[in-house]
Amino acid sequence: MMTNGKDVGIRDQWILSPIPFAYRRFPHTIAAVLMVATLFACATPYGGKGFLGGFTDSQIDQNTFSVSVDTNGFTSQQTTSMHAFYRAAELTVEHGFDYFVIADDASTSTLVATAMPGDTLGSTAGAVYSAPTSGRTPTTYAPTTVAPVFPNSTLIIRTFKGSKPERALNTYDARAVMKYLGSQIGIEQDKKP
Repeated sequence: MMTNGKDVGIRDQWILSPIPFAYRRFPHTIAAVLMVATLFACATPYGGKGFLGGFTDSQIDQNTFSVSVDTNGFTSQQTTSMHAFYRAAELTVEHGFDYFVIADDASTSTLVATAMPGDTLGSTAGAVYSAPTSGRTPTTYAPTTVAPVFPNSTLIIRTFKGSKPERALNTYDARAVMKYLGSQIGIEQDKKP
């Protein structure tokens, strides 16, 4: 870059820029915000409790288990319930049982409302008669409320060995549940028991 007939290096270009230094970092801030937003825009994958949600379970007695699945706002209640059913079937097989009975279930959702402010202070930069200038402009817009919903599904199951009783209500063959739900929630069946 040439300024007043002199060759200006890259370091001096930053100093001579008409845009104040604080505003030159703005693209980096936007990139960081977009990366974080992309991370949170992912639905909860099937798996143990992690940053985006997942399942937890505990054994209550020899053949009774509690399964709870919490997911983020990008996962539907239906998918959350399928994760809970699949985990119940996994626990049944992992502990040497064949079928399970749902003793109790609950599906809930948590609503987290976040208010976004309605006022902002915008910044502008430019040059008037070759002199760098900058200014701030207040902008008012309607405040908004963002309200993501976080689904939860909890099951209490009792597990049993042998053939599933015919016509028994709330009774499921664990391997059949894994076979049919696995592909719907992204589980490869050849890697599971």
